Amino acid sequence: MQLMERFRDIYARLKEDSSGQVRKVTGNFLYLSVLNGLNNLLPLITLPYILRTVGKANYGIYSYVYMIVQYVIILSTYGFNFSATRQISQCRDEREKVNSIYNSVIGAKVLIAIVLSVLLLIFSSLVFKDEYASLMFLLGLGMVAGDIFTPIWLFQGMEKMKYLTIVNASSKILFTILVFIVIKDSDDYVLLILLNSVGYILAGLLSLYLASRQFGMRLRIAPVKDILFQLKDGSAVFGSTFGMYLYRNANIIILKQLVPNEVVGLYSAAEKVIKGFQSLISPLAQALFPNLSLRFKGASDSQNISLLKKITLPFAVMVLFVSVIVFLAAPWISDILCGVEFRECIPLIRIMTLVILFGEINYMIGLVGLVNMNRSSLFFRSVIITGVFSVVFILIFAERYGAYAAATSMSLSEFLLTLLCLASILRIRRES
Repeated sequence: MQLMERFRDIYARLKEDSSGQVRKVTGNFLYLSVLNGLNNLLPLITLPYILRTVGKANYGIYSYVYMIVQYVIILSTYGFNFSATRQISQCRDEREKVNSIYNSVIGAKVLIAIVLSVLLLIFSSLVFKDEYASLMFLLGLGMVAGDIFTPIWLFQGMEKMKYLTIVNASSKILFTILVFIVIKDSDDYVLLILLNSVGYILAGLLSLYLASRQFGMRLRIAPVKDILFQLKDGSAVFGSTFGMYLYRNANIIILKQLVPNEVVGLYSAAEKVIKGFQSLISPLAQALFPNLSLRFKGASDSQNISLLKKITLPFAVMVLFVSVIVFLAAPWISDILCGVEFRECIPLIRIMTLVILFGEINYMIGLVGLVNMNRSSLFFRSVIITGVFSVVFILIFAERYGAYAAATSMSLSEFLLTLLCLASILRIRRES
């Protein structure tokens, strides 16, 4: 009864909204749902074909190199998807200021990406031990370039997610089509990373066009002081987001060093399934971030916590429902998305259903809540603790339990981060 009353209260508040904020959040949620669905579900369409064509071992090598490239991307993205989004959402009507942010963030991303890529190429013999892995990394640098010029933070800050959806839909659909055209035998696994690069570059080119056409952005070299400001402003959020990415994606890197490539491929396939289902839910939290950034501004901590609580409770119920469905339907889901020959994925998927539940809850409390309340340092501290726990856990148990250790580590880490975020909220409420 209490839960129903909360839903009715939220619905009543939404009806009273006269500023168009509800329509804006709803529209952005729908666009982000399509975007996240494509980002995660389209790869699931190609997954059975890729696994059958290139095999577990080659897919494990590809997953390892892909993850290295993703680390370069997440490091160059820094904390801009949140810090720059917040800046733009609060000055969206000042075109020159937005254009200055646009150029300084891109400049900072270019600087970080160049440094990281050069370092990885210098130490490639230590990082890439499989044949063709270094070549695959070079082919994957197109992904880094494309990401630099795909300003997620601009579209989110302006609350115009439809453009982000258009950009990513085009690139993901292109990649999906190319997989079935290009990948024909086991040796073609080397080309998978190149196909990803083609998709990312298309996204970057479309983004440059839309940023100029729709928002009047003009690409130019930013002053050094503006780039340094962005690096400073995004540092706390960067620590948090990179820490989350680290423990959520380090499993493949660690497994690669301790277990056969077949095990890495098996775990990677199960993880993709889980991320696909997360994509059905996470758009709501993403759409709320820029909106709550405005609503939290000037309000007291107690008011912000009260609003966050009213939003998070029904959100958690929805996530729990999805998690239970995935757990119960794991055999059917695995057979369809991974293939009947990969039924070892079933227990891994079931273990990681907790990632869906707690991963989305701590996103809502930590990033949407704590970051928008200017408590990034508290969230960063929680992420560091969680990351250390995750890495230590998998290092201890991976050699003996393989993919099961990685799946368990992921679920326990998300649970721990949720507890730490809740503890931070309680601490703020006591002090307010």
